[in-house]
Amino acid sequence: MNYLMDLWSFDSASSVSCALIIVAFAVIGAGLKYIDDAFDEEVFSKKIAKLTAPILVILWVCLSIFDSISATVLFSVLFAVLLSGKVDNLIFKLSSIALVAVLFLTQISHLLLVPLFALTVMGIADEKGNDCVDKHKTLEVWEFFFAYRCSMKVGILGLCTLSLLPWLYMIAFLAFDTAYEFVGEYRYLEVPNFSFKVKKFQLALIILKKFK
Repeated sequence: MNYLMDLWSFDSASSVSCALIIVAFAVIGAGLKYIDDAFDEEVFSKKIAKLTAPILVILWVCLSIFDSISATVLFSVLFAVLLSGKVDNLIFKLSSIALVAVLFLTQISHLLLVPLFALTVMGIADEKGNDCVDKHKTLEVWEFFFAYRCSMKVGILGLCTLSLLPWLYMIAFLAFDTAYEFVGEYRYLEVPNFSFKVKKFQLALIILKKFK
């Protein structure tokens, strides 16, 4: 009986840990896109972006310290962006310096080198491919592939298939990427000049009533 209780406790703790990793990846992905669009596209609040950045750094660091595989995946994203020259605002630069400093102080010896190298290369391919399809006309399949940065997804899928990474991190990365894309698409869900359109609609109703 005690054995069954211990086993149930272990499974519950494991399930909670997996859920926390997935949620943390999603939060980091959403936060990165919010900050990026706040400074590059000026569609979100820069004040909120500045407050969000240190929270993301703390979450990233905590996750990386307690889970070396999460650290490997997250830092491969960071290295790909850095090596592609995509860190283009002060908040990202300061955050990157803080993360790299923590990496060298804590986790550098625990990173999984083969997945780190493979995912960094795939991440660079995503960034360069994304730039290419933005500037040049190409086949729709390649436009879709690089517009949604599928190289890293394929890389993680391959590493999971070869048992170099647990499948949990495929789900976690998809959560990261889905949250990132959702925030990027969020502004398109807003109706432009909504209040103005409501007033036009009300005016149209008044005119119609007069002609009845």
